[in-house]
Amino acid sequence: MAAFELLTDAEAEELLRLFRGVRDNERRALHRAIDAALSAMPAPLRGASRRIIFGER
Repeated sequence: MAAFELLTDAEAEELLRLFRGVRDNERRALHRAIDAALSAMPAPLRGASRRIIFGER
């Protein structure tokens, strides 16, 4: 039996909420780190660097 199956519905919902919160925090931290790295570049290179890293949007 998987450990997840031993949780009550409330416990499973809380665990899922915690995982989602961690994922959202990691996403925000990654965006802040990317912005900080790009801000260290000379202004004319920032846009081109962002497009190289992330592609056209």
